[in-house]
Order: sequence, then structure tokens, then C-alpha cells
Amino acid sequence: MALKRSIFPILEFDEWELSLTRGSALDPKWLVPGESLVSILWKFASANVLPGEALMHLISPRVGPPEGVAPVNIEIALRRLRQILRLPTDVLRVSMLGEAFHGRAPQAFRYCRLCASHGYHSVLYQLEDEDRCTAHQQLLRRQCPYCGGVTPYIVNASVIAAPFRCASCHSHFSYGQLPLFSTISAMRRRDRDAIRRRLLL
Repeated sequence: MALKRSIFPILEFDEWELSLTRGSALDPKWLVPGESLVSILWKFASANVLPGEALMHLISPRVGPPEGVAPVNIEIALRRLRQILRLPTDVLRVSMLGEAFHGRAPQAFRYCRLCASHGYHSVLYQLEDEDRCTAHQQLLRRQCPYCGGVTPYIVNASVIAAPFRCASCHSHFSYGQLPLFSTISAMRRRDRDAIRRRLLL
């Protein structure tokens, strides 16, 4: 089974919220250890056919969708996030940088092209002392391989609207197109274990 991106229905913000209370799709089995909040929100938005503006309104109703918020635990209300995503608190805490990294994390979205091809981005990639992917040993990239643009590491409407793609030209970060989000992780077990060990360190 796979989750296909479909045409957005026209709903008001309160209707989106009401729709999600009746049941939303995000299976924790779709996630890999250490998955970043941005990566989780990409999957959630695609699975529930949510435009970036609607998801931003649900997460931070007082913040404008274009402005967005930093994926740091002091910037985002964890309780509200848990109610929307229906994920365990420990999963959400690991998905965001801690207070100690506020203002110190790279502002550019950093990624591994192989991980992106699996629909995965790790919160580890945003740490200053990480320069390689733990699973694939590839150097982490900042720029789009096609236009050279830099996607900001922030949760806002334009970033959410481009899952695993450049926010400027919408080209895929991966080596090929990523048209589907599989409900079965494509990451090898040894790669998942390597990420898990690095998280523990």
C-alpha cells in the first residue's frame, strides 16, 4: 500500500480541524528512528491531504503560515502537536532540536540524498557537528542539486507544500522522483539500527 498525493478539497481551517478529529492517518510504523518533525509533517500532510497553510494553522494558529516556526521544542506547543499527529510524546520530543540548540542549529535544511529517496530526514542532520549521514555515510547537502537553492529548516507553509523537494524549484532532493510515500519503510534494518545507535550517543 502507498499514500498518494491527491487534489486538495476546499475547506475552511475549522473544517480541517473537525475533519482530523474524526480520524487522521499517520501510522508510527511509517517513521524511522530520529525522524525530524519536518519529515513527519510531510508524511502527515500527504496522508491527510492537508495543504501547508491548513497544517500550519492547526499547529500554530497565532503564527502566519508563510512566517512559520523553528522545529525546536521551545517554539512548538508539544501538547497541541501530539493532539494533531496522535504520536507518542517521546517520538515528538526526539523529532525536534532541544532548547540548547535554539539559535545554534544550521538554518539551512541539510539532507542525505539516499535517505530522501526513502522519504526520510533525520533531526541529526541539523546538528552542527554532523557532516555525514549515519546510515549511508554520504556527505550531507545544503543546496538543491538542480537549482542550487537552499531550503530553510523551518516549519512553514511553503516548506510543508514541497515534501522532500526544494522549496525554490520543487525538484526532488533524492536521486529520483518520490511520487509515493510507502506505508512500508524502504530503509534497511542495518541502516535503521545505525541511526538508532547514533541517537543514543
